[in-house]
Amino acid sequence: MGRLIRLELENFKSYKGHQTIGPFLNFTSVIGPNGAGKSNLMDAISFVLGVKSSQLRSSQLRDLIYRGSAMQDDDDDDIDSFSTEGRANNPRRAWVMAVYQDDNGEELKFTRSITASGASEYKINNKVFTYAKYNEMLENQKILVKARNFLVFQGDVEAIASQSPKDLTKLIEQISGSLELKTEYEQLKVQQERATENSAFNFNKKRGINAEIKQYTEQKQEAERFETLLGKKAAIQVKYLLWRLFHIQKQIDRCKHEIAQHNNFIQTKQREQKNLNNELKKARQEKSEVDKQQNNLERQIRGKESEIEDKRPTLLKLEEKITYINQKLEKYEQNAVKVQKDYEEQEKNIDIMKKDLNSVNRAASKYEEEIKGGGSRSNHRNTSLNADELAHYNKNKEEANKKTVTQKQELEILNRKEKTDNESTRRLKERLDELARRRQQLIEDKEELSRHEEKVKIYVSQLLADKDSKQNELNTAVSERTRISQQERVLNGDLQDILNKLMDARVDQREIEREQKMKDLLDSLKRVFEGVHGRVLDLCKTTQRKYDAAISIILGRNMEAIIVGTEKIGLECIQYIREQRLGHATFIPLDTIVAKPVNDKYRSILKGARLAIDVIDYPRELERALQYACGNALVCDSLDIAKTICYEKNEEVKAVTLDGTIIHKSGLITGGRSGIEAGARKFQDSDFEAMTHKRDFLMSQLNELNRIKRKGNVEEQMKGEIAGLQSKLNLFRDDLNDTKRKLAMIDDELQVIQNEIDQIRPKFQKADSSLSILKSRISTLEGIIYQIEDEVFEDFCQEIGVANIHEYEQRQLKMTQEAAEMRMKFAIQQSRLQNSLKFGEEHLKETADRLTKLQESITQARDNLVGYKEERDQILRDNKRISEEIGKLQKNMNLIKNKLSEKTEIFNNVKKELGRLTKEIDKISKEVVKREDVIKRCKSDQFSIFRKCKLEEIELPLREGSLDDIPIEDSHLQDDVYEMDIDDEPGPSRRPSASFEPHESDWPIIVDYKVLTDQQRNDPSSDIEKEFQAELDATAAEIDKMAPNLKAIERLDIVEQRLQETEKEFDTARKEAKTAKEKFNIVKQKRYRRFYEAYSHIAENIDRIYKDLTKSRNFPLGGTAYLSLEDTEEPYLHGVKYHAMPPMKRFRDMEQLSGGEKTMAALAMLFAIHSYQPSPFFVLDEVDAALDNANVGKIATYIREHADENFQFVVISLKSTLYEKAQALVGIYRDQEINSSKTLTLQVDKYEE
Repeated sequence: MGRLIRLELENFKSYKGHQTIGPFLNFTSVIGPNGAGKSNLMDAISFVLGVKSSQLRSSQLRDLIYRGSAMQDDDDDDIDSFSTEGRANNPRRAWVMAVYQDDNGEELKFTRSITASGASEYKINNKVFTYAKYNEMLENQKILVKARNFLVFQGDVEAIASQSPKDLTKLIEQISGSLELKTEYEQLKVQQERATENSAFNFNKKRGINAEIKQYTEQKQEAERFETLLGKKAAIQVKYLLWRLFHIQKQIDRCKHEIAQHNNFIQTKQREQKNLNNELKKARQEKSEVDKQQNNLERQIRGKESEIEDKRPTLLKLEEKITYINQKLEKYEQNAVKVQKDYEEQEKNIDIMKKDLNSVNRAASKYEEEIKGGGSRSNHRNTSLNADELAHYNKNKEEANKKTVTQKQELEILNRKEKTDNESTRRLKERLDELARRRQQLIEDKEELSRHEEKVKIYVSQLLADKDSKQNELNTAVSERTRISQQERVLNGDLQDILNKLMDARVDQREIEREQKMKDLLDSLKRVFEGVHGRVLDLCKTTQRKYDAAISIILGRNMEAIIVGTEKIGLECIQYIREQRLGHATFIPLDTIVAKPVNDKYRSILKGARLAIDVIDYPRELERALQYACGNALVCDSLDIAKTICYEKNEEVKAVTLDGTIIHKSGLITGGRSGIEAGARKFQDSDFEAMTHKRDFLMSQLNELNRIKRKGNVEEQMKGEIAGLQSKLNLFRDDLNDTKRKLAMIDDELQVIQNEIDQIRPKFQKADSSLSILKSRISTLEGIIYQIEDEVFEDFCQEIGVANIHEYEQRQLKMTQEAAEMRMKFAIQQSRLQNSLKFGEEHLKETADRLTKLQESITQARDNLVGYKEERDQILRDNKRISEEIGKLQKNMNLIKNKLSEKTEIFNNVKKELGRLTKEIDKISKEVVKREDVIKRCKSDQFSIFRKCKLEEIELPLREGSLDDIPIEDSHLQDDVYEMDIDDEPGPSRRPSASFEPHESDWPIIVDYKVLTDQQRNDPSSDIEKEFQAELDATAAEIDKMAPNLKAIERLDIVEQRLQETEKEFDTARKEAKTAKEKFNIVKQKRYRRFYEAYSHIAENIDRIYKDLTKSRNFPLGGTAYLSLEDTEEPYLHGVKYHAMPPMKRFRDMEQLSGGEKTMAALAMLFAIHSYQPSPFFVLDEVDAALDNANVGKIATYIREHADENFQFVVISLKSTLYEKAQALVGIYRDQEINSSKTLTLQVDKYEE
């Protein structure tokens, strides 16, 4: 892959004149002080690659030309603006040239210049090119300027990590090239939608024309059939009647044979049905017994689980008490050991003090004995003076006192001062010693408290970890409970829907059964009687659906009424329904019904009001029946319109609004939407069975959820445990705070003691020094006095045989003082030892009492601990026993469930088989009834044909008998014709096999069918009947002067021509739609493929790169980073989310990461994008600004490892941790003399060892 060799520029921003920067190696670092122009080097690289000036911190290109003014630093270490010194010295042109070496080793010189007019000029190897050609050449070298994935400006790195999912999608589109297809994609999508709409429009137009053609074709066929069959009525009437009679008799024989077969089949199936009923009863009993066993086991399991749950709070409290007592016992035992140790030390000290006291007493007694026995005298001669010597001594003493009175007075003063100073010095010394002891004691206490603090911190950390663990378990339990609750709500909702559907299904089944019976009744009537048109509901429909509710209300009970041609037909239908016990029905005869004429004024009475007869479509021959049913009722768009007509205009007319509100002729208003409007939902048996199974499945799931919920409230237990941990944590925290407070107090006291020592020590030193001087002065005075006294007592000393008077006086005085001092010392030691012994014995007693109380507390705590443990162990044993019982019950439950499933499956299979058999029997029974109806209809048709031939004198070919034997009227049809008491039962399950057999004996006629052809004998289809009937209808139409629509053929030709034109337009539109769709799909797939290839590559590499950037010795695995699509079908239309989790950090949004973490995530993203379509070089401008030294080192290591001949890095940085690993350094500094940025290049890798 190519590489950037060097950069040459002239008069660009802060760089004056022509300067060469480079060469750039695999890893080149650009360094320099703030304000030197480092970022202007980044702008120069961006400029020569064609980046707009607005992105180079300039409003226009001229701002990029060197201005020769004092450069100003900004916060980004850039030199962005210049103050004008003089226009004469300012250049008007500037250019930047990037010397690039391609894969073949050839140099390409990309140059971009700023002309005097402020425009850009692009050159490659000194040849001028357009920007498009220039950019194409760069893209050929894999330098995608639009994507700018290899240029990272200062401050942009965090924005890359924090960019929105849409922006990240756009970046990936730019990298992958799918953005180039966006315009074409949108245009083709619009073209596809337009072509589809045009195709749909032409298709609807074609369908409308086909409807017209169909209508005119039928009219044409009718006219042709009228003309063709006009002359055939007389010739085919007899043949038609013979054909009908032949096939009627044939159908009667066939139906009788089928009835016999069906009856045999029904008997066989009824026997099977009886056996299945017995099996069903047995299976139901077995299933009920197993179900009872399951319910009993469930109750037992719930009882056992309830026992465990009831004991759970007690067990939790016992665990807390045991933990508390263990801690308390440990504390008691530690205190007991410490107190025992103190007791032993105190006892040992008391023994020592007693021995010392005895030793002192013996020494004092011995000393007194020595004094009394004269043992304290010296070996010198007895210095006791006689009277002369004593007089001589006193005389000399007076003389000496006179001579030394001044010195003695001064000595007395100095002695008093020395005594005072000595006392002060002693007190200062004692205070210093006391402070030193106190400081040492505090230091020892501080060490002990510090050890205690560390121990408490460990306990607190452990408790926090346990609490977090329990909290996580609680959160999991809460989540599980929430999930179960949500699932329970969903299941309850689904169950409610299923129950409602089952309820509707049962209602619908009854409605369907009633509707089916009505349809069967109507079909039977149409087969048996001619002139039965159908129900009003089936014969008319509204022009718009919005009128359905209003028309339903207006028609009311007449919706189910059956329209017949004559009153006679209606009476015959009533008689037939009564005989067959088929229910009841209302009939509207067209010949006798009295319908009020429509009042035309209501057609235009008010806008928004229409006659009901005008908003329905119906056959014209049924107009009288529909006028009778609708009358002058009005359909109004709103209640206000209806009120205006009925109340303000005082029209006595029935007005119905679209929402079902009725204003009657009397003025009474009734409201509510009619239930007739709502179409009943129809459910098949399979749907009903599926819903039943789904209901059972949902109920079983709800039972399972309830069973899980009954296992115990784990949350309460965990909350109790967390509360116990929190209470312990609070205790330890209070202890920790108290320890910290004590440590702080000790530190304060140590500081106070040190301050006091610092204050006292100089005083002590000063007092000690003064005392030494004073003692020296006293010694001097004493020497003077001793010298004078020696001169006075010289003769006396010689007389008593001593060296000097002072030796005598000191010896006598010393003996007296020594005796007094020894007695004082003995008294002080005895008093001190006695007091210490008394205090020690009292303290020993108190320690013994404390030790006794601690032993009692330890014993009580151990007794309580044993009791609690026994109680806990008993509960655990009970729980274990109950759990084992529950396990056994669960095993039995599973066996019972399996058994119940088997029994349920057997029961359902038997029930299903029974239902199938019952349906089969019902189906065959209906077939039998149908065959009997067919026979009755056939007998009736025979009688009608014979009677018609007799009345119309049609000569039927007969082999035996005569038509004169046929009665004119059928007497049994006339019985109770007008009696309307119709049986309303839904129909019996068993019907009598009614027939016209009694009448057959009255017809001694044998018809001759010789004139019928073999085809007519073998073909009973309706085609021949339609042919005969069409010919007869055509003859009747000609006789009645009923001319057909003769314009139908002409109109048909015109419409067919229009159809041909429309078909051409439709084919063209369909082809255009297909072409547009194919083009759109091609572009769509191409765009998706480009985008997804880039996304997949980046997503696969980003985690590895992020781990390489974030791993360390402490975190060798590094962090985690991944991408996710908001839409996997068309990802380029939505966002791409970027998630990064630094090492040992929980998942957080990118916005919540620190600046350094965002930088690492952004660099991982940039390197991953770069790995998809790597550019030859990568330029980074101070991306390490927010990073610490550790992360900067990771970035430097990563760059150094990946920088090679195929991947070149140019990094602008101020941190030595990064640029010390570069192969080359480009130093940028500011030359103050020429007011310009200058560069120095150093190839560092030459100096590596």
